[in-house]
Amino acid sequence: MQLTFEQSYGLSSIQLAQIQQLESVCNQSESLTMKLNWMTLRDRPKEQRNDFLAYAERQLVGYLAMYGFNQREVEISAMTHPVYRRRGIFKRLFSLAKEELKARNIPEMLFICEQSSFLGKACMQALAANYEFSEYKMRWQKPVVFRPGVSRLQLQPAQPEDIPELVRLDEICFGVSPDAAQRWLAQDMTDPQRRVWLATLGPLKIGKINVWSNETETYISGFCIWPEYRGQGYGKTVLTLILEQLAAEHHPQVVLEVACENEHALSLYQQCGFRTVTAYDYYRLPVS
Repeated sequence: MQLTFEQSYGLSSIQLAQIQQLESVCNQSESLTMKLNWMTLRDRPKEQRNDFLAYAERQLVGYLAMYGFNQREVEISAMTHPVYRRRGIFKRLFSLAKEELKARNIPEMLFICEQSSFLGKACMQALAANYEFSEYKMRWQKPVVFRPGVSRLQLQPAQPEDIPELVRLDEICFGVSPDAAQRWLAQDMTDPQRRVWLATLGPLKIGKINVWSNETETYISGFCIWPEYRGQGYGKTVLTLILEQLAAEHHPQVVLEVACENEHALSLYQQCGFRTVTAYDYYRLPVS
């Protein structure tokens, strides 16, 4: 059967449905919870090629996604239909992605590989990619949390005039480039499935937290406190406030991700009722 390969500027609703179907097949095949950033996939910039697709006739059988948060590196997720493995599909998708990264002068790749994926680890070994770090995916399991006594701290829905402050938080706390942060926040302000809150202490803006919902899960992300306000219990208050809000809105599956070595954040999430459901390893590889 002849294979065809496409490089896509943004993703159509048909392509998104095909990717979701392929994800389901691959997850069932290896009992995985593959990491695809659906919030990003649904709002791809039309001027960039970040998605590489392989088809057998009209069926999507291979997919590679790139996520760029700065000019130093991109994160990569990839999958191949179990029936069509060992036919060079990933190799071709990988080659196309490298050509795109060279054209954009991005020197590094970070592959996302679920820890329980034997085939994913074998692929990383074959590429001679270097292990970098790991992240836990955690799910909230307790319906009630107890708010610490920091009464002055409040969460306020972010407004367009708050974007410069939010961009600075993403840049300082997460290393996100200002251009990328500006683009995502502009989308957050107009998408009803996304919400951004500012944590305020009187007149002071001390942090932020993002929430994004899809058909099955609600993601907490972009959660940060300015360094000078850390260690005072504000982070726990922000998290419990947002969990109370989500519980009141009857969100059944609330999840987040945290770096395994971030012991303080991991402890905070566990105290607030989150439990680990899977883990992802990140492997670094130079483009050239």
